[in-house]
Parts: sequence; C-alpha cells; structure tokens
Amino acid sequence: MIDVESLVFDTVFNGVTSVYPDMNISKGFIEESATYPCIVVRETGNLPVQSMNTDDCAENYTRLTYQIDIYSDKAGIARSECRELLKLVDGIMQSMKFRRTHMNEPLNIERSIFRQYARYTVIVDKGITTVTGSGNEQVETTTFHMYRR
Repeated sequence: MIDVESLVFDTVFNGVTSVYPDMNISKGFIEESATYPCIVVRETGNLPVQSMNTDDCAENYTRLTYQIDIYSDKAGIARSECRELLKLVDGIMQSMKFRRTHMNEPLNIERSIFRQYARYTVIVDKGITTVTGSGNEQVETTTFHMYRR
C-alpha cells in the first residue's frame, strides 16, 4: 500500500496554521469537546491503479481520495467562515495536484454547528527512496510524485 497520509496531513496542517496559527486540525473524527472552527482531514480511499501495476502485481500507483470536513459554530457567520477555510484548503490540495470531485453543505445533526466538506482525488506513485549520510547518521527520504488524471 502506498501511504502518503502524513505528507498530505502535514501539508494541509502547515498551510492552514501559517494563516490561522490556532486552528484545530485533526486526522480523524472530531471530539465532542472540539474547539471551533475545526478541520478534519481523512483519507477515505486508497486503491491501486491496476492498469499501471507490473506483471508481478507490484503496486506502482494508487488513486487516493481525501475528504476535508470543516465545522464552525459561529452564530450568523458559520457558513462564510467554513467557505473561507475551504478556499484556503482547496488551494493547498490543488497545490499537491489533488482534484476536487465533490463539495457539499449537508445538514448537520447538531444544528448549532455548520459543516461543509469537499472530496479530492489524486494518483500517486510508490515514490523513490534515497539514503543520505553515513553510519548512524543515515537518513531515508522518500519522494512521491502526484498526478492529476
């Protein structure tokens, strides 16, 4: 399995907190005691691209799907706050070559909290790992390439 979840989360986290340093951002579901506004970054799909595998079925490319959920509880401005944050996150995701495939404003069970979400897809390769340094000072770095399809 090609796993770039930390790369995607860290890129979104760093991009958002560079503008909103105290933003609550998580990888999973929000806690009941969450502070708002908050952003949830979830990988919802990781499927190998079968047509790009080798004859021995080695996974060379995978199609990733991510969902970004944004929540706000600010009376009177929750919708505009969510949209502003989504514009920021959308730019970050597009900078990683993700393509937005869906956006929605579903009714939330808790009516005092507004929710907006967007889904994104990208194809990513298995990456190239390089080793630098020597002895106990060796560092492995994997570089992934992402492709819009």
